Amino acid sequence: MKNLVALAAAAMLAAGAIACQSGQSAPVSEGGVRIVYVRLDSLVKLYDYHKEMSTKFEESAKKAEAELVRGQQNLQAEYDVIQRAAPSLSKVELERAQMDFQRIQNNYQMLEQQKSGELQQIEMAINETVKEQVDKAIEAMKGEEQIDLVFIYETNILYGSEGLDYTSKLAEYLNKLPKPEAKDADKVGGAKK
Repeated sequence: MKNLVALAAAAMLAAGAIACQSGQSAPVSEGGVRIVYVRLDSLVKLYDYHKEMSTKFEESAKKAEAELVRGQQNLQAEYDVIQRAAPSLSKVELERAQMDFQRIQNNYQMLEQQKSGELQQIEMAINETVKEQVDKAIEAMKGEEQIDLVFIYETNILYGSEGLDYTSKLAEYLNKLPKPEAKDADKVGGAKK
């Protein structure tokens, strides 16, 4: 069944590609279906809000990395102190120093997990917000452009003529949309309320 659907989609794409060569904007296949595709890798470069959120994400990632580097340096410094002092410490003092080092190491590992989780949450919030915006833009675009089917080039299409590529058109629709509400932007930017 999956193969049949894939073959039908390929046939519609081929018909759309032929229709596209006649100079129509969103080509109509033999079944009357208007098919286009979008290149997501190009779309994120053309979508202003995504670029803005990516910049905020990169800033958050740099701050987290700097904090982890400081933690790693503190861990290394503590290790060096223990190494230098070890020959002159009693067995009990050495065990106590090793337990302190283990506590510091555990704290660093927890910090590392926390920062990784925070960055993952920011990235998920960006993706969720962008997806909602893309859905809104496609809804507006499909009505105005009379499009019935939008494929993602990277995952569903082996070949599509340039006339079927609506990436720039979708980016125009996205850039016309109002930015998501301030509370969503704060969540995406990593600010805490």
